[in-house]
Order: sequence, then C-alpha cells, then structure tokens
Amino acid sequence: LLRRFRDGLREEIGAATDSGRPAHGSADPDPGRLRAAEATLRLDENGVVHLSPAGTGAQALIALVLAALFEAQLTDERRRIKTCANPRCQVAFYDRSRNNSGVWHSLRVCGRPANLRAHRARRRQLD
Repeated sequence: LLRRFRDGLREEIGAATDSGRPAHGSADPDPGRLRAAEATLRLDENGVVHLSPAGTGAQALIALVLAALFEAQLTDERRRIKTCANPRCQVAFYDRSRNNSGVWHSLRVCGRPANLRAHRARRRQLD
C-alpha cells in the first residue's frame, strides 16, 4: 500500500515539476492507487487545531503525508516540492534555492555527474 502511494505521489510531483504547476491528477488514474485518506480535526482548549489521522499504520502515515502536502499547498510551498531531474533517481525533495530553480535532490550525488557528462558531450561535439 505504501509503495503504491509513494509511486503515485512521485508521479504526481514529477508531473507538477515538469509542467511548473501543481498536478491535478492524471488523465488515466490508476484505480489501485490510493488518493485519499481520512483524518479528523480537533480544537483544543487553547484554540489550536490539531490533525489526527484516522486509522493506523499505513493509513495513518498516508493521511499525515497528504495533510503536509495540503498545508504546503495553502502556504504556496507546494511549488518547492519536486523530483530529482536524474531519471534514475527520482527522489522527491524540497527546493530551498532562493529562486526555486533547483533540479537535483543533491548536487553532489546527481547534479555534478550530470553536469560533467553534459560538459564532456559538448566538448566532444567541438572536437
């Protein structure tokens, strides 16, 4: 269940990253992919609202992840959640760059090798 959720989430984040806007679902949604979870909102005696996921285990974790994405959407931080541009990596990451231009989850792990390959390919074309 969690792997299907992770794969679907990665696909949705990747679609949003590629288009530069939040994804609103694919044209042919996978019926086996979980796209919803239940949670309750509770107001405590101090006037603070708390989110409590309904269910246990995987269901609770999925509810918490979706709640965090919802909060990011409300605060316009959702646009900073991306997937790594390395097709073999596809790690989801939070882009902390000032101008929201990050494409690699880690410059050292994915960015430098890709940039080096591109540089070498350009040099080969010049030779």
